[in-house]
Amino acid sequence: MQSRLTGIRCAMLAALSACSSLPTRAAQSAPTARDAQEYLAMMTKQVVTRVAFVDGAGRTNYVTGKYFGEVKTIKGGAFGKPKETVAPLPEQPVEKQLADVRASVLEAIDAYGRPTACATRITEVNAPLYDEDKSDSASDNKAFSFKMTYTTEHWKYEPLAKFMTPAQVIDWSNASISRGYDGSVTVSSSGQSFAKLLVTYVASDPDVADQIEYAMKLLSMSCDNNARSRF
Repeated sequence: MQSRLTGIRCAMLAALSACSSLPTRAAQSAPTARDAQEYLAMMTKQVVTRVAFVDGAGRTNYVTGKYFGEVKTIKGGAFGKPKETVAPLPEQPVEKQLADVRASVLEAIDAYGRPTACATRITEVNAPLYDEDKSDSASDNKAFSFKMTYTTEHWKYEPLAKFMTPAQVIDWSNASISRGYDGSVTVSSSGQSFAKLLVTYVASDPDVADQIEYAMKLLSMSCDNNARSRF
């Protein structure tokens, strides 16, 4: 078991050294919490890293917005000029929970922007386009008249910035770490304006998942004296 942990430590440091041009790190006997922070930040660029912002109602990545649109109608006949009318659709509030929000930048700073090895701020996230637009048309043609209808609908939601204002930070002194059956590794903690934050690395390579899990546990143990009894 000890040799396995040593191998994970070396692999983590070797990966960090290869990607950050810090050759001396690979020779260190024990990685530090700051090394672990740099490694996890680096891995967000290499593996899918999903983020869940869970509010007090248990909703994940919850956004609100509005629905609106218009209906354009063109009527005409055998004689005379066609007439066009435009009618707005009733505006309505809408909501959804985003299924795929990913971290693109993680930084070792606290909610006030101060550097620390015991906090990770979720600085930037991205997601597939979640606003929606729809258009449709219909026609009703008769012997001496016609009617054409064009409908456009829009669902517009809050931007992703809502999840990072105020700053949201993983607190490694009070973090929970879990491993999924699919090889994913998740850290969760309470957020600044959310009930819970979860960052999940979806690593297809079990060895990479081991390294990520080791880095997380190193941070937890380094930042919380009580964590040693849990691992």
